[in-house]
Amino acid sequence: MTGLDTNVLVRYLTEDDAGQFQAALRLLNRKGAEFHIPDLVLVEADWVLASIYQWSCEEIAETLARLLTIHNLVFEDESRIRGALRILRAGADLADALIAARCQENECRELATFDKGMVKHFPNFAFVPK
Repeated sequence: MTGLDTNVLVRYLTEDDAGQFQAALRLLNRKGAEFHIPDLVLVEADWVLASIYQWSCEEIAETLARLLTIHNLVFEDESRIRGALRILRAGADLADALIAARCQENECRELATFDKGMVKHFPNFAFVPK
């Protein structure tokens, strides 16, 4: 299995550099190859696509959801990613959604944060410490 860094994934998704897109495509189409995409790569890709390429939350969520259907891509936890994408579509930050999911998976009862957006999207879980 080969791990993929954010820049390879972004070149593949945006096709903004013809040479790097072709190299990424050749890599991903290698016969019998599997590729691991860590959660952190998805978080970085979300940030790059939103801030550099001005993609909407919906565009990013749809694109990342399509990645989940590619047979030779392996993710840390596909169900966690699917849940985070639902929250991303609702306007939350992908990183926040994954942080909340990981905390819940690790049996946290609550999540302390100063991020009011996180509290808004996770009202029964996240709180602002007083």
